[in-house]
Amino acid sequence: MKRKPLNQHTPMIESLRTNALAVFDFPPPAERRHGPQGYVDYTSFKPWLRDEFAFRCLYCLTRERWFPIGHEGFSVEHYAAQSIAPALRCNYENLLYVCCACNAARRDIALPFDPMQEPLSAHLRITRGGLAEALTIEGAQFIDICRLNRSASVDFRRRLLNLLETANEDVLLDWLAYPDDLPDLSTSRPPTGNSRPAGIAESYFERRRRAELPPVY
Repeated sequence: MKRKPLNQHTPMIESLRTNALAVFDFPPPAERRHGPQGYVDYTSFKPWLRDEFAFRCLYCLTRERWFPIGHEGFSVEHYAAQSIAPALRCNYENLLYVCCACNAARRDIALPFDPMQEPLSAHLRITRGGLAEALTIEGAQFIDICRLNRSASVDFRRRLLNLLETANEDVLLDWLAYPDDLPDLSTSRPPTGNSRPAGIAESYFERRRRAELPPVY
């Protein structure tokens, strides 16, 4: 998809350049926008979860654009593990969107709090040096369970922050734009319906179609 050039003084671009650490600000919990129902294979929920979680890992905030293989580097995660709550295996309310590394690290270990109910920002933060820093005991447990301070992850975050602080607008757009392959959820037909059909109009695909999607986030 051809991108329109950005003015060098676009406020959003300048804000991200001067406060690159904002890309690792954990967003506050939000009510789910979508409600697909009836899939018997939980991976079928992935397009909905991509949109629900803004194309980034809920746990470490790594984005699809930062992976050479895009969304293939991400998994459908179960808040209540399948081994503990098999009845929730295909319950959309129990599903999260995380990168494969965080998914593999967590395994079936229970999280110390529900990140859909409590803000991650109350328990941990990412530092300028790329470290995940605990603010509470629960935050330290969360970091350990998901291995957020894997050396490769810390190094990547540090290098990315250095890049963003000195990058020109084209580089910022390449790294911080939404994915080109936004899912068109209006074409999806969940087997037993969608309990929140109004969410489709607020999906990122529809917002881009209406020219309402910001160039970066």
